[in-house]
Amino acid sequence: MTTGVENHYVFAHLDGLEPAPRIAPGGTDDGRRRFDVRRHLGITAFGIQAFSAPGGVRVISEHDETLLGEAGQEELYVVLRGAAAFEIDGEVVEAPAGALVQVQPSARRKATATEDGTTILVVGATPGEAYKPAPEEAAEAFAAYNAGDFETALAKQRVALEKEPDNAVAHFNAGCFAARAGRADEAIEYLRRAVEMNARIKELIATDDDLESIREDQRFAELTK
Repeated sequence: MTTGVENHYVFAHLDGLEPAPRIAPGGTDDGRRRFDVRRHLGITAFGIQAFSAPGGVRVISEHDETLLGEAGQEELYVVLRGAAAFEIDGEVVEAPAGALVQVQPSARRKATATEDGTTILVVGATPGEAYKPAPEEAAEAFAAYNAGDFETALAKQRVALEKEPDNAVAHFNAGCFAARAGRADEAIEYLRRAVEMNARIKELIATDDDLESIREDQRFAELTK
């Protein structure tokens, strides 16, 4: 990566970026890769990342951008290489190299690579709001989580929470890391605070595998009522 004189620009090539850590630990490596373009280039005004995958593999995971009923990001998908079949609210859109696919926050979307080496750049921001990058420690927490180092993941997430004390999802993630680390009391407290901030956190609590170790705890049952 090359930085311009007086830091007026940064030049990098996607092929030269290291893939970002996988979000979930374990699992089969299907060849899908995520590239944290925003962090590599130091961008703070909008979200931007890239994904690549071999043919037949889900390159964009199924999701929408309305987590817990809150306004989410409007996203633009740019097919840089290969081709992909998008499914957006049930409608199939074939997207060859050079295609631009803009998706509104509430739309359910996913995309499967139809050629090897398919690479998609994703740009997103929430309409009407200034972009707020997640703390660096949040990414470091997930990197540790992916490596199975749950104590470090929790330590990093505690720092992220100091910077985002009103973020319900950040509290939820801390609860997940604490549960994985065998810290039941701490996990329950983080989850309780998350639910107080947004009652729809209960939807995540009900199904997240990270919380299996505390599901028999009576305090956990109280959280989901």
